[in-house]
Amino acid sequence: MKTVGIAARHETRRHEKYFKALYRFLLKHKKEVSMEAEVAKILGIKKFKPFIPGRTAVDLVVVMGGDGTILRVLRKMKQFNTMVFGINLGHLGFLSEIPPAHIEKTLKKIFAGNYTLDRRPMLDVELARKGKIIHKTHAMNDAVISQGTLARLIDLRTRVNGRKLATYRADGLIIATPTGSTAYSLAAGGPIVYPTLPAFIITPICPHSFTQKPIVIPDWKKVEVTVESDYNKMTLTIDGQESVDLKYKDEVRFKKNGVMNFVRLPSESYFNTLREKLHWGEKAE
Repeated sequence: MKTVGIAARHETRRHEKYFKALYRFLLKHKKEVSMEAEVAKILGIKKFKPFIPGRTAVDLVVVMGGDGTILRVLRKMKQFNTMVFGINLGHLGFLSEIPPAHIEKTLKKIFAGNYTLDRRPMLDVELARKGKIIHKTHAMNDAVISQGTLARLIDLRTRVNGRKLATYRADGLIIATPTGSTAYSLAAGGPIVYPTLPAFIITPICPHSFTQKPIVIPDWKKVEVTVESDYNKMTLTIDGQESVDLKYKDEVRFKKNGVMNFVRLPSESYFNTLREKLHWGEKAE
């Protein structure tokens, strides 16, 4: 790892000492450092090599922030072979687990090669209208189809590899990656799926039929969802950060779009994270 990019969420000045510690550590270990403008402002550096997600090639991206900051950075990246490491300055911290006080000792282990890679599936999303693709993007967590102007159900005809799965009559539909299984999909009754499994989760939101339950499918299958309702306000939301208006008969297509490489220490455990962040499996007091 010779080149390192630093990204951060906004309004993180109260963590200035951690940014300075990270920058000094990287320079000490002779890394070529690029950074977002917000990071340079925190460090008080006027001349710096800019890090622009999706445009600046680096071996490792260090993200200082919460899960939302990591999602923002990943959504702008076009190549997924870059390694990503998160320092948690947020609250939940599913993607960015390491606390800022452990920056130096953790990076020492990583630069010494004492790490593993979580290869997590990404979701490719296409919106087609009258047979023409009008929007294309990718998701780390999930894509959500919903309507929000009236308290009415929306009809979503869903196919997997061209074969009919179901026509969901529900408040909406979530297509989630394993990483996103602990986000909106979980709140809607979906299962927790280990983040490196080659799978996607289809979770209806408040379905009208009791028989329409969440389903886990292999990530090599393609999912197509056709909007069969005609409301004024229907949307496709990506990772809770990007929204596109939908119309009657629009088709939204989903498929695997590579994997994202998250740097993890061998001592880290996903099950520990579930217990710590969600109190999963713990006995209620």
